Amino acid sequence: MTNHPARTWLFAATALYLLLALITLGPVLPHFATAIMGGPIADVDGWQNVWHLWWAAQALTTGQNPFVTPLLFHPDGALLYVQPLNLSNGMLVLPLTLAFGPVAGYNSAVLLALVLAGLAGYLLALRITGHPFAALIGGLAFAWSPFHLTRLYDGQLELIALQWPAFYALFALRAVEERRMRDALLSGLMLALTGYTSWYYLLFMLVWSGVFALLWLQRPWLVALRQWAIIGGVALLLLAPALLPGMWSLYAAERSLDEVDPEDLRTYSANLVDFALPSYLHPLWGQTVGRAAGSAWHQLSGDWNVALGYTILLLAALGLGMARTRAWRWSILAGVGMLFALGPELLVATWRTGIPLPYQLVQALPGAAFGLRPMRFAMLTTLALVPLVALGVRELLARVGQRQHLVALGLLALALFELLPMQCQLYAADVHPYYATLGPADGALLHVPVPLYKGIAPQKAQMLHGAPIIGGYLARTPAYDLLAAPGIRSFLHLQPEHEQLLDPSGTALAVFNYYQIRQVIVNWDQIHPERRPLVAEALSQILPDVAPVYSDATLTAYAVPEVEPQPFAFFGNGWHPEEQQEGRRWRWMGNHADLLLFNPDQKSYRIELRMNLESYQQPRELQMTFQGRPLAQWQIPAHEKPLARTLHILLPAGEQRIRLSAPVELEAIAPGRSLSLVLTEIEFVVRGGVDRTLTLEATDR
Repeated sequence: MTNHPARTWLFAATALYLLLALITLGPVLPHFATAIMGGPIADVDGWQNVWHLWWAAQALTTGQNPFVTPLLFHPDGALLYVQPLNLSNGMLVLPLTLAFGPVAGYNSAVLLALVLAGLAGYLLALRITGHPFAALIGGLAFAWSPFHLTRLYDGQLELIALQWPAFYALFALRAVEERRMRDALLSGLMLALTGYTSWYYLLFMLVWSGVFALLWLQRPWLVALRQWAIIGGVALLLLAPALLPGMWSLYAAERSLDEVDPEDLRTYSANLVDFALPSYLHPLWGQTVGRAAGSAWHQLSGDWNVALGYTILLLAALGLGMARTRAWRWSILAGVGMLFALGPELLVATWRTGIPLPYQLVQALPGAAFGLRPMRFAMLTTLALVPLVALGVRELLARVGQRQHLVALGLLALALFELLPMQCQLYAADVHPYYATLGPADGALLHVPVPLYKGIAPQKAQMLHGAPIIGGYLARTPAYDLLAAPGIRSFLHLQPEHEQLLDPSGTALAVFNYYQIRQVIVNWDQIHPERRPLVAEALSQILPDVAPVYSDATLTAYAVPEVEPQPFAFFGNGWHPEEQQEGRRWRWMGNHADLLLFNPDQKSYRIELRMNLESYQQPRELQMTFQGRPLAQWQIPAHEKPLARTLHILLPAGEQRIRLSAPVELEAIAPGRSLSLVLTEIEFVVRGGVDRTLTLEATDR
């Protein structure tokens, strides 16, 4: 079986992996350009990745930076450097996306990922074993591993592209063993492609590289160091256009992303028992496994499948036992992947052991603190098992004599029976026909409900009309002041506006006009029936006497009327909700709170901002800045007559920000808020327009 020409075996492997990929994608093949397949998570994350392919095609064909989109979170736009943009997939299937649409591009990327991952695993296993059939099984075990198929089941295209880490491992192995510069260059290229596909995988492969370099360290050491320097230098050079802005967006003072909750790491860490379970994707036993483990220790996560496959584990054990000399390093790499997948603390079924694990070291790496999925380190285990599986097949076949062909077919059948079947369903690209009447020239769209986390439907429609939208769904939600704006805030919470300070109801249309929001589109089928009357009340409050331009049972669209441009203001971030009692109204702030001032005209306006302020429990100092420049510093009393102050501002055109800062104190009673100052009165008075440069003045009233 090992005497066939290498090209024949390579062709056979390609043909087999292509056939298996077509079988895996069989349900979606008749709907290749109109639907995607997977589980419940794919109905959100899968469409998010379809959108990524669509946006990458739009950007690459119009000369825009694909890592910055103006189409989400209007008018701020969104940085995509640390989002799962998987630009490598976008470029790989660009011709298909342009010719047949982003859904076809997505399905093509999945098909290519299965075939290429299989080939990468085959070539890696072939180098180690020299046995084509054993390598064939190794590639199959990698590309159709439970880990890989779970990524398909969840629609996570950036994680489906396992081929680049596997090709990186192959060329890195060749680079350290043969010491050729060509292999080091190719290894660096594959590491860069890994980064442009998934930052998770880049982090994983950096950890893998450190362990790999130690395991394969051999003299002359300077040559080995040169190879790794070339690999790292090439990868860093190619990744710099995305890596450097990505780090800036995470760590700069004005970063656009919030810190993640460290406690979430436990939710998305593998449980030690998980590695001993069969895959929950298999149609025969999957539902039983999913219900048992999911209800016991994975109640908060629907993405926890780190099963390794019993066939894979059996063959890997044979490889380790029968070919220790070639297998021991790979077994250590497999163990490292499992160890890090367990997260910062060892969990055994429902038992929290409190035992710290090495993943805590990973959290200290730049950018790693913004990752929430330790269990995905199981990818390293899946990759390291490829040589072990192939060694196991080779050694087993060498010991069965004349029954070699029969055993080989049995191994292939056993692997296919356990790995290939997968539960899935189809998710069609259904979009309301009204969106086909819109285009980029129609201005920004405000969807109700406002799309944020997991709200992917407006982006499905955006791939049809191309207009910017308020909000959007990204894996890491950016900071977005506009959610606090009058009108938008009501639709975000699906209720009418009850607050009165700064007249949010009367300001809503001015906000919409200023931000060029041209239509409000209500998706009634996405709103719970109990909330629909509240949304209808909010519509009558924000858009009084405005008739819809389109309406049916599931969608109503309103054109936003134009109003005379006048300066306005609203509360930004940092304020607690407005409270009231017996006709009095007030609003507490935390450590920092913003007041946003807007002038839609080209000329400056004289503005008076009158405020009554009182401190919580004890006097404290208030510092105010205007566009980052010092504005005022006041001592605010507590339990006395509120301090009355008036700011006289010559407001230029555009958006301006006043930031109030004061030390906080924990509220003595429930709900235990962090409080500093309370605003008991505020007036925004427009005195008239003038043609003068900006001046600022703070005076007592």
